[in-house]
Amino acid sequence: MRLSDSYDVPDEIAAGPHSPAFESFLRNWFGNPWALTHGELDLSFLEDLSPDELRTARALIRRNLRLGQTHIIQGAAALRDLEAVPILRAMLEAQDDLDRRLTIAGALWNLVRDPIFITCLGQARRSDRRFLVTAHLYSVVWLDDERALDFLVDLLDHWDSLARAMALDLLNMLEFGRTTLVPKEMARGPEAYRSRRPDPAFREMMTVAIRTWNRTRKSGMEFGWSEAREPG
Repeated sequence: MRLSDSYDVPDEIAAGPHSPAFESFLRNWFGNPWALTHGELDLSFLEDLSPDELRTARALIRRNLRLGQTHIIQGAAALRDLEAVPILRAMLEAQDDLDRRLTIAGALWNLVRDPIFITCLGQARRSDRRFLVTAHLYSVVWLDDERALDFLVDLLDHWDSLARAMALDLLNMLEFGRTTLVPKEMARGPEAYRSRRPDPAFREMMTVAIRTWNRTRKSGMEFGWSEAREPG
């Protein structure tokens, strides 16, 4: 198996032999992460790592966190590596760019529910930086409760038309239980969500939909491990 020279993977680990699950981990994190970073990789194989493989995988992620790459940072969360938390917090403290801070804060949220993620999301929503909200929109669902609903409904009035459109599409997908765009003839418009926002029954229904999404998503950087799906 060919791994990229960009990463720090000891030769004795790269050489193998490996189980299919650990080989998939190495290949997709340190060989060719394209499918992972584009949300096209089913991460269920992480559940098949043995305890020893899981320890090695976590150590490799920590070893490469200094590179600051998104899929490495999110790898710490996907592997539920609590030992990575101090490293991630130090990285966050040293980082000024809000885009990068959101990536790190998202991993910390998935690991230990660090509220800095909520702070960063609010800063992104108020920012005039184009594409900042849209780049992290799917991670809003990681809030896993009514806060995600409120954040998405607030985005329906965002200054960025792309953010508005993406938030509406995601609200429709959540409501209709889909992982792809809802057909136009079925889709609801912004006012349908604004008007129902105060309705307790609607809020409960959407909260269930948000939690179902989080517990069934298995692909790429849209994936957030929940307490019910911890590996190892």
